[in-house]
Amino acid sequence: MHLTLANICVDIEDAAVIGGVLMANAALHSGVPAYAQIPMQWVLLQTGELLIQVQDSRRDFPDFDEAVTWEPAEGKKPRGLWIARELGAELAFAPTEAGKIVQALIKPLEVPALDFPAVRHTP
Repeated sequence: MHLTLANICVDIEDAAVIGGVLMANAALHSGVPAYAQIPMQWVLLQTGELLIQVQDSRRDFPDFDEAVTWEPAEGKKPRGLWIARELGAELAFAPTEAGKIVQALIKPLEVPALDFPAVRHTP
């Protein structure tokens, strides 16, 4: 709701799917107990980009490059990070003292230029 009210130029439904992918990845692969809290932050940058960050307690991300560049073979079910990438997310991760942060950077949608003046000239 806050993103809608902020009038941002990012597809909010795609951003929600991308956030869900990062959260599901953390829950499935980080080894945290079922009762653990996995923090997620959404940051709207001055550039209009949306940054989504998920933090978990595992410091490493084995085979990150392979996971991010993986492509589904014909007839295979797409994986989460592939879906996030297909929706326009640039993915990265960094270790922290408490584990790691996985982030998705979403660029703003291109808005077509207007071919008419903003102020109408009337005689």
